[in-house]
Amino acid sequence: MTIFSFIGVETWSSSAWLGYSLLAGMIVALALSSQRWLLLYLFGGMVYWLAVEMIQNILVGRPMLSALSEWHRYVIAMGVSWLPLAGWVLYRALRYEDVSDAVSRQRELEAARYVEHTPVYDDDYKPRFH
Repeated sequence: MTIFSFIGVETWSSSAWLGYSLLAGMIVALALSSQRWLLLYLFGGMVYWLAVEMIQNILVGRPMLSALSEWHRYVIAMGVSWLPLAGWVLYRALRYEDVSDAVSRQRELEAARYVEHTPVYDDDYKPRFH
């Protein structure tokens, strides 16, 4: 079994050949250009959707959720996939914003150390002009 028999290349129509070759050509052109960082978004989206598919397939095996339609399971899977993002945003908000008491106390201590527009001179400093 070769990779071509796995993909089923022998049954492709001419429009499929044209479409896939244009897609492959654009990916290669993007990889060789200065905008290759866009490929990270492309592959990141693919990985994210594979994670949603895996969560949805796990939900199929649950007896309580197997009665739901496929659309409802996808909505639940996407909601579950957003939980780490919500946790990260909550962590950042509590850690780095004024919501956190520890951070606001630390900022007040740092502000008390600095007195703006106050020059610091040695004891024997004599200004040149009065």
